[in-house]
Amino acid sequence: MSELATNRSQALHAIGFLMDPYESLNLKTETSLLCMEELLIRGHRVYWIEQSRISLVNGIVCGQSGWVKSTAPFMLDQMAAMDIKDLDALVIRKDPPFDQSYLHLTYLLDFLPKEVIQINPPAALRNFNEKLFTLNYPDICPHSLVSKELSDLMAFADQFKKIVLKPLNDCSGRGIEFVQANQADLALTIGAMLAEYEYLLAQEFLPGIQNGDKRVYLVNGEPVGWVNRVPKTGSDLANIHQGASCEATELTPVELEICRTVGPDLVKEHILLAGLDFIDERLTEINITSPSAVRQINQFTRDKVEIKIVNAILSKLDIP
Repeated sequence: MSELATNRSQALHAIGFLMDPYESLNLKTETSLLCMEELLIRGHRVYWIEQSRISLVNGIVCGQSGWVKSTAPFMLDQMAAMDIKDLDALVIRKDPPFDQSYLHLTYLLDFLPKEVIQINPPAALRNFNEKLFTLNYPDICPHSLVSKELSDLMAFADQFKKIVLKPLNDCSGRGIEFVQANQADLALTIGAMLAEYEYLLAQEFLPGIQNGDKRVYLVNGEPVGWVNRVPKTGSDLANIHQGASCEATELTPVELEICRTVGPDLVKEHILLAGLDFIDERLTEINITSPSAVRQINQFTRDKVEIKIVNAILSKLDIP
């Protein structure tokens, strides 16, 4: 019997978190640690797992994990072999880029038995690109073009004068460029991005970005918290990782209606955790790999969003 199976009798449930290395985390925005601490407070057993420690042996997902003793300060028991199938739930919180390695990880995780609840499911992470997800709702997102053709992207820039170019597989504002139709090096800029990323998402520039980009956190399809992220002076990037500041905000009727539109589709695909982004009441991204900003939301509300997240996770395990 594995150590994990033995320890299950000492805690309510065994819940693993598939994480990037602790040293790489941005603790200012990190959401997973809040959820881990809430689970520990409730008496559950929490395990830390990293992709590099996962393998597939004769169709069985194996790996190494460490038992999380504390999150602040972070204390992890020695990494040891485990049977991942003995977990009750696996919370997948690995950050993008969603590259070939991430894709292959989802294939491995597909081999876990259905009894192990995966949040969010590997199939959803694989099938719904965070940048392209919004294009299922063309009437409520900015005018957009996805292409690997320089001429198409140049024409799109000429149509909207100022546009945003985004790589499809990254997050936190990395790789994003703002370009204008009349800039001298437009073709060189777009060409360099195409050489690095191939397909690009181009969106019309929304001037309301200077008033902020709202992050709305959805749990099981329902909005549970939100915050406004305002770019630093001289920037159009509203990502916290890029220096944006946060402030309290309210959702408009239009934004609430968009949440009601998207929420049921998330539930249908078993996507428990999602972060919707709004600029000028337009839906710009649907984040499902490792949506964050819970710490910032908590800062401006009396609620602790991690409690709602943990409640939702445990509800999947039939715990009241």
